[in-house]
Amino acid sequence: AICKACHDCDEHLVSQLPQLVFDSSSELSGSHSPGFAKLNRRDGAGGWSPLESNRPQWLQIDLGERTEVTAVATQGRYGSSDWVTSYALMFSDSESNWKQYRQQDSIWVSAPHH
Repeated sequence: AICKACHDCDEHLVSQLPQLVFDSSSELSGSHSPGFAKLNRRDGAGGWSPLESNRPQWLQIDLGERTEVTAVATQGRYGSSDWVTSYALMFSDSESNWKQYRQQDSIWVSAPHH
């Protein structure tokens, strides 16, 4: 889930976004496409899965306008034992000049809990 400033995370920013604003490096099949990369999804295969589980795989969400993101949440794919083990956040206004999110002058990388 990605949450906007001034909202609590009960209202997820990406929940109502159409599938066409989601893109990825690859997808295992049509039922594993990036449009299924939303929390608590049970349709399709229950989440996005890349074709291969190697680096560098990526998931991109076009929010349409500059947006302050205040929280990010991940979960494993519904009905499976597939989940991300680490990820880095990047952002861009142009889709060509990407910058890594930094926290206290260090590149931020998350290792979600299972």
